[in-house]
Amino acid sequence: MEKTQRKKVFQFTGLSGSGKTTLAIEVKKLLTEQGYTVEVLDGDEMRKSISADLGFSREDRLENMRRIARCAKESAADVVLIAAVNPYREGREYLRAHCQAELVWIRCQINVLKQRDPKGLYKKALLPNHDPRKLKNLTGVNDPFENPELADLTINTDKENINHSTERLFSYISEKLKQVDKHSPIKNLKEPLSKTL
Repeated sequence: MEKTQRKKVFQFTGLSGSGKTTLAIEVKKLLTEQGYTVEVLDGDEMRKSISADLGFSREDRLENMRRIARCAKESAADVVLIAAVNPYREGREYLRAHCQAELVWIRCQINVLKQRDPKGLYKKALLPNHDPRKLKNLTGVNDPFENPELADLTINTDKENINHSTERLFSYISEKLKQVDKHSPIKNLKEPLSKTL
């Protein structure tokens, strides 16, 4: 049956290292298996391309989200997953207003993020102020992160393993897609989800 559903956009917000991109990639795999076309708009990658000219001031961060919103609206995919820190409520509300983007908070306590620190960002941000290597604009450490007050879903990656988080997120998105277009069937997985992760 030919799909008639309109595009659905989900924005994953959270601190660096919380698992936004990892979860987006895992969920994309599962949705693709169901026949959906999925595009992941990763904040780090966007800053290397369409937002390469932007810094990390509040206005530049908001402009980055406006550009990402434009990409999401222009995407031909069935599902767009935006994985970006997006620290301000204003930026998240912009995506909701202009892309009807559902808000998913990928939440992780800062002490856990400091231990993970896959990119070494937290280590740099916590260096003494006089150290030239100090990172001065890391969200959640020395730059603000406004906790979402109206998240549609919260995933606590400091308390859940990747399989559990992926399963919850995939189930949530699948239900939303069913609501968008009841005439576009979502096939059941050939085997239990827990065995496919």
